[in-house]
Amino acid sequence: MASSGSSSISNNDINPSCIYDVFLSFCDKDTSESLASYLYTALTVAGIVVYKDEDKLLNHDQMITSSVLHAIAGSRLSIIVFSKLYAVSTCCRQELEKIMECRRTTCQIVVPVFYDADPSGVFHQEDLLGEASKYLKQRILKKDKLIHEVCNISGFAVHSRNESEDIMKIVDHVTNLLDRTDLFVADHPVGVKSRVQDIIQLLNSQESKSPLLLGVWGMGGIGKTTIAKAAYNKIHHDFEAKSFLLNVREVWEQDNGIVSLQQRLLSDIYKTTKIKIETVESGKMILQERLCHKRIFLVLDDVNKLDQLNALCGSHGWFGEGSRIIITTRDDDLLGRLKVHYVYRMKEMDSNESLELFSWHVFKQPIPIEGFGDLSTDVVKYSGGSPLALEVIGSFLLTRRSKKEWKSILEKLTKPDVKLIPDMLRLSFDNLSDNIKETFLDIACLNLSGMSLDDLIQIFKKDVHFKELGMEELVTISLVQIDSEKRIERDDLLQLLGREIRKEKSTAMAAGRIYDVFLSFRGNDTRAKFISHLYTALENAGIYVFRDDDEIQRGDQISASLLQAIEQSKISIVVLSRSYADSRWCMLELENIMGNSRTQGMVVVPVFYEIDPSEVRNQSGKFGEDFESLLLRTSVDTLKLSNWKTALAEVGGTAGVVIINSRNESEDIRKIVDHVTNLPDRTDLFVADHPVGVDSRVQDVIQLLNNQESKDPLLLGIWGMGGIGKTTIAKAAYNKIRHDFEAKSFLLNVREVWEQDNGVVSLQQRLLSDIYKTTKIKIETVESGKMILQERLRHKRIFLVLDDVNKVDQLNALCGSHEWFGEGSRIMITTRDDDLLSRLKVDYVYRMKEMDGNESLELFSWHAFKQPIPIEGFGDLSTDVVMYSGGLPIALQVIGSFLLTRRRKKEWKSVLEKLKLIPNDEVLEKLKISFDGLSDDDVKEIFLDIAFFFIGMDQEEVTTILEGCGHFADIGISLLVQKSLVTVDRKNKIGMHDLLRDMGREIVRKKSIEISKEPSRLWRYEDVDSVLSKATRALDVKGLTLKMSRMDSRTYMETKDFEKINKLKFLQLAGVQLEGNYKYLSRDIRWLCWHGFPLKYTPEEFHQEHLVAVDLKYSHLEQVWKKSQLLKELKFLNLSHSHNLKQTPDFSYLPNLEKLILKDCPNLSSVSPNIGNLKKILLINLKDCTGLCELPRSIYKLKSVKTLIVSGCTKIDKLEEDIEQMTSLTILVADKTSVTRVPFAVVRSKSIGFISLCGFEGFARNVFPSIIQSWMSPTNGILPLVQTFAGTSSLEFFDEQDNSFYGLPSFHKDLPNLQRLWFKCKSEAQLNQTLASILDNLHTKSCEELEAMQNTAQSSKFVTSASTHCCSQVPSSSSQNSLTSLFIQIGMNCRVTNTLKENIFQKMPPNGSGLLPGDNYPDWLAFNDNGSSVTFEVPKVDGRSLKTIMCTVYSSSPGDITSEGLKVLLVINCTKNTIQLHKSDALLASFDEEEWQKVVSNTEPGDIVNVTVVFENKFIVKKTTVYLVYDEPNDIKAKPCLESDGNVSNNGLNYALLVQII
Repeated sequence: MASSGSSSISNNDINPSCIYDVFLSFCDKDTSESLASYLYTALTVAGIVVYKDEDKLLNHDQMITSSVLHAIAGSRLSIIVFSKLYAVSTCCRQELEKIMECRRTTCQIVVPVFYDADPSGVFHQEDLLGEASKYLKQRILKKDKLIHEVCNISGFAVHSRNESEDIMKIVDHVTNLLDRTDLFVADHPVGVKSRVQDIIQLLNSQESKSPLLLGVWGMGGIGKTTIAKAAYNKIHHDFEAKSFLLNVREVWEQDNGIVSLQQRLLSDIYKTTKIKIETVESGKMILQERLCHKRIFLVLDDVNKLDQLNALCGSHGWFGEGSRIIITTRDDDLLGRLKVHYVYRMKEMDSNESLELFSWHVFKQPIPIEGFGDLSTDVVKYSGGSPLALEVIGSFLLTRRSKKEWKSILEKLTKPDVKLIPDMLRLSFDNLSDNIKETFLDIACLNLSGMSLDDLIQIFKKDVHFKELGMEELVTISLVQIDSEKRIERDDLLQLLGREIRKEKSTAMAAGRIYDVFLSFRGNDTRAKFISHLYTALENAGIYVFRDDDEIQRGDQISASLLQAIEQSKISIVVLSRSYADSRWCMLELENIMGNSRTQGMVVVPVFYEIDPSEVRNQSGKFGEDFESLLLRTSVDTLKLSNWKTALAEVGGTAGVVIINSRNESEDIRKIVDHVTNLPDRTDLFVADHPVGVDSRVQDVIQLLNNQESKDPLLLGIWGMGGIGKTTIAKAAYNKIRHDFEAKSFLLNVREVWEQDNGVVSLQQRLLSDIYKTTKIKIETVESGKMILQERLRHKRIFLVLDDVNKVDQLNALCGSHEWFGEGSRIMITTRDDDLLSRLKVDYVYRMKEMDGNESLELFSWHAFKQPIPIEGFGDLSTDVVMYSGGLPIALQVIGSFLLTRRRKKEWKSVLEKLKLIPNDEVLEKLKISFDGLSDDDVKEIFLDIAFFFIGMDQEEVTTILEGCGHFADIGISLLVQKSLVTVDRKNKIGMHDLLRDMGREIVRKKSIEISKEPSRLWRYEDVDSVLSKATRALDVKGLTLKMSRMDSRTYMETKDFEKINKLKFLQLAGVQLEGNYKYLSRDIRWLCWHGFPLKYTPEEFHQEHLVAVDLKYSHLEQVWKKSQLLKELKFLNLSHSHNLKQTPDFSYLPNLEKLILKDCPNLSSVSPNIGNLKKILLINLKDCTGLCELPRSIYKLKSVKTLIVSGCTKIDKLEEDIEQMTSLTILVADKTSVTRVPFAVVRSKSIGFISLCGFEGFARNVFPSIIQSWMSPTNGILPLVQTFAGTSSLEFFDEQDNSFYGLPSFHKDLPNLQRLWFKCKSEAQLNQTLASILDNLHTKSCEELEAMQNTAQSSKFVTSASTHCCSQVPSSSSQNSLTSLFIQIGMNCRVTNTLKENIFQKMPPNGSGLLPGDNYPDWLAFNDNGSSVTFEVPKVDGRSLKTIMCTVYSSSPGDITSEGLKVLLVINCTKNTIQLHKSDALLASFDEEEWQKVVSNTEPGDIVNVTVVFENKFIVKKTTVYLVYDEPNDIKAKPCLESDGNVSNNGLNYALLVQII
């Protein structure tokens, strides 16, 4: 790639080796003396070089000669004259094959001319074959694909009565196509092609006909003009008119330059100079009036002023439909003002491109000559990927062949007075004011890539206002770039101003290592005591740690090396000591660390060293005093202060390690190291039940991935046929090495997801989310997705797997090129198409090996015998099966499963005999053995129906549809699953391997050939068209599916044709419109799936009485049935996304409807009241029906409904109390509505399991307590609610009826009979009053206990979280000693609770030491205090759920404290002002899950919680310890799929409360 300002004629872009303009293909028997000769003459007169085979008559229609083949390959354009006898000619058919080959491979232009032959007739080979013999017809039909391909190309129809005029039109058309006014691009266009493809892709990304404006932006000399010229040459032929205005900036400054540019633009477009432009303003009016009438292609090159744009392309409205305008500029602001659609940011050349371009200029060959490789590499590094610099320096060195000269020149290049770079490269800098030049030079003295603008200003310590103004101008003219995070980006070439810049750049590049851990600490109070031991322990564990006093000098600015180290670290350990916040250095570190945590996914592990987390979070205590001291000493602006406080709050609220008064720091350090080591996630992908042969293949794949010594990204293709195990190996390799990368993503089933609505963007969004662990960055379009991915992926060392890729567009959208990825990245692509990998230029291709004999035998045995070897007597037979499997895993699995229940050798031999009849290379036929083994023809039919129509659909819906056709679908699908022919996933969706699907289609096709009948199921347009158009009788077709691509125009078909398939049961259409009377459609249709149904209502004459399922998503319906029909068999009705639908159907005519789905029908204003007649309805989904104001009262009478979804119905403001009558309702989703209050009936419901309403979402047992609390708000004015459980054993009190806390509820009379009580107060004062009242009532009031409980709000020890589950046990341990212990557990047992419990029992008196276990983060946390009370603050522990709370008490007391001593356990939430009381008998009894869940749902992170044990007065409590026990990480969090149309599954959450008293 190079820059050039000249314009001249160039070689053709299509094929540079062309020697002819036109190759003329014709049949000499009927065109030689007429059209062909006249056409040849006319083309020649027009100056076009034509090749016409004059020897055809002498050749007697035999094989064409090599010279003709060379002539075709050497032509820019071919004209094919289709006459009646063209296809009869052997020569013509051979010419046609070669021409179409050249069209595909070299982009040769093809112009078909239909001479006295109708194009539609040619398409169907009617005219072409009319005069051919029967023998010739059969030969010619083999070429029908080529004929079809040509007929789809725009051409000319010529009739003999007006040949001369037709020939003139052809010549004019060809002349335009061969337009030779291509602009000169470059002598050596290295790297141009890929960038031009990016440009053209952006120009073609707009589907509408509106004009599109594209900006090409970048610094001077980067090649903007070169790319614009190449793009212009490539596509300008596709427009009515075109113009390239070169060097607009330069011409603009000339006398009358503005008008001359306007005049030239007008002349280029209208090919005339008669229209004169006198002034700039008149030029604007003329251009605005004239340009809008044409579809033009305009390039404005090197624009630098807004006035230039106003004069030449004022606005989008100036241009005609489909116009494209490119603007090259260095000023991004101009493009923003013009509101261009896209901006293409010019990329520097990579090292390989740079070396090639430099070599062309200096050595006149693509690689350096011997002995100059290293010197050439040095020049390339210096150039920074600038094409202009490479061209200038290369040309300068062209005549110099002394290495000494080269070294001398390279040294001079580093000096500020270097004059080798031409004025164009320095133009941007020279035009700066002196002050801003100084700003630029200051920046050029440091390598500041990645530094924030705020830090830059602080470091320079100069006039901040001036620097900000200077930075704005530098950004505007592309000399300095600032990203969306306000961080500095710069091009290395612009560091020409100093040798020190080169040294710093070299240093920064050499220090490009990636750290595992960045260690942030304050040396004054932690270095000697703690940090050195922690650093050593991490290093010994194989963890690479950045410690700033090891890697940089303390005097260095924090800017470059330190911030780069933070960015290059995966984890940050922040040791927060007492004086940490007193250091500006530390606070800058922390700000950047937490910023990286938010934006880049860095893991932060805080270590609170002799400091409480709350002091950090709130900047209080000694820590807060030191922070204030820093602020007094240092000038900090408001934004910086806000950033620091946010960072402290975030790190203080992050779960970490607390080390206070530790007597065993080595143990603390070990815990930190273990935690850091175990941070990588364990979300391994499922590989296989029996991963036979996987390990060896994974080793091969990993060896290829590690085969590259350079740091460049590596792309590896895994290629093989379907079913050979590509995905299995990719998954296993991913599990094996993904932990070695900064980020990773596995995109499964790319081909399948790609075909879904918005599938492309969803894949891009998922990739971005996987890598950056955020959904905040939204991708709106495919093109913006490409730009975002290209920008973001290159900053990380990632591991990406793209599974089952089958289109090059998928690769372009997800992994465009090597340059998309950061150093050391690895990308794996699994595909069946080897050509895709070649086009992507992957580094290696791993060709999947079939399983060898031993592997095949083992895998087969696992499926056939459920063991790794065959059972006795079946060894030889198993070996024979393996031989015929061809080493294909899917075949071994299917055949093995087929033989699983067969234990007779005779059966096996029969199977083997059948296998021998099938050729080894026909894998699909091998799989057919399982199909043939199905004993029931009904099950075979079910398999074929699924293969054609129902893959990916809900099993329940498919079963109902098939049963409506008389099949026994329930048992049939079960058998197919058993035989591995069909799968059913967790979402109840039916699946099938591609090979098995293809096998089913092949079975149907072959059967139709064998019996000389039409296929029983149709799915290809060609088959549908052929069968329906040629049929003369009734056809036995069971199903028809025709889904046209959205890219295709709508396909029209006649309903009359459907009269011939009157037994049709399944009809699936998309992108199809039927014309005619619908009475011709089959009366037996059971399943109608027609996406985009084009009519306003279904026609009356359409017989639908046997319909079981109707799916008319994205329809144009306004009314489903104009005249209702009684549809007794209809079970499923889906009209989602029907934006014109105004009313629901009359449900009285749909008595057996089970599922009603009307998502996103915004014009639907009401639901018919007779919906109450639906006695069997299970699901009603009205999501996003924004026009719906209310639900009919009759809907609440539906006792069968299990799921009701009205989320997004923004006008619905009320749910009636009648909802309690919906006794089967399990799932209620009503979020994003106008409903402001949850009805009482919802909470009274005994059936609701999941709810989403009024901001409450979750499982009912978790959410209902919060809903009840919301009712008790004083603004609601609701009387106190008392809910009783199990007689008088448990009470809940809500007292918020007035503003006084003195009106306490009269629970005292019931307290002696209660075992549990839950009470909510309005204030802290009421809380203390109630506690006093409870203690008085229990006759256990003491000053110590009251003081402990009434001051809980002022005490906090750690951050944790709480919740409960039903489980209760009270084991005890006692002795005759004065020290007595008690253990109480409330909650669920798990591995962690059992471990802790065993540890506690071992250390409890009388046998133990009495020293109970301390913290074991993150499994459990311990808090203790003297006396009978412990207070703590509830935190959030990421990735863990609280399983149990334990409390321990040492008591100097009589022996049996359990039966007599313990009276009450109190759990007091001082934040929420709630009291939970549990008597000793309640702790001994069992609790149901629902009651314990109420306790948990009241506790949230940040709450101050107090646990108090109350004993008889004769007991003296010495010490109490509370444990918070957390479960192990749960990789899969189950949540109802609210978007699904079908069933929703509920999984409960596990919580627990454990209290231990010693």
